[in-house]
Amino acid sequence: MTRLKGLSQGEQIVLIGGLLLIADLLFVPWHSADIPEGLEIAFDATRTGVQPPNPGYGVAAVVLTSVMIVQIVLATLLAVRLPAPGLPWEQVHLIAGIFVAVVLVIKLARETELLGFGAYSGVLAGVLVAYGGFRISQGEGGPAAE
Repeated sequence: MTRLKGLSQGEQIVLIGGLLLIADLLFVPWHSADIPEGLEIAFDATRTGVQPPNPGYGVAAVVLTSVMIVQIVLATLLAVRLPAPGLPWEQVHLIAGIFVAVVLVIKLARETELLGFGAYSGVLAGVLVAYGGFRISQGEGGPAAE
């Protein structure tokens, strides 16, 4: 529990926003349609963020958000020394966070019909992840930079 208190604000935002985003993309309907009585059994009227239409955007957001979360958990909470990527970890979080937010906005813009609650909450969570990555890149990263 003491290690959780040692997280910077940027890391906390990425962890919370990232977990919410992954749950949103995997379980909350991004698209839903009203199906007449009787046809409900033959057709699934809801689609999550990793299902068609445009599932690649949702999958990319899940993968990159997972990478950000795993890096913070390993480096900060478990004190594992990770190999250095080609860029500092702070920049990796900034780039990945921005990419997550952009692909979710693109996914939302490419299919604007029959949107469910998950589409809007997912984009909001993606913006939180991007903001957390920005805060980490501004020196708020603490041990994640190791």
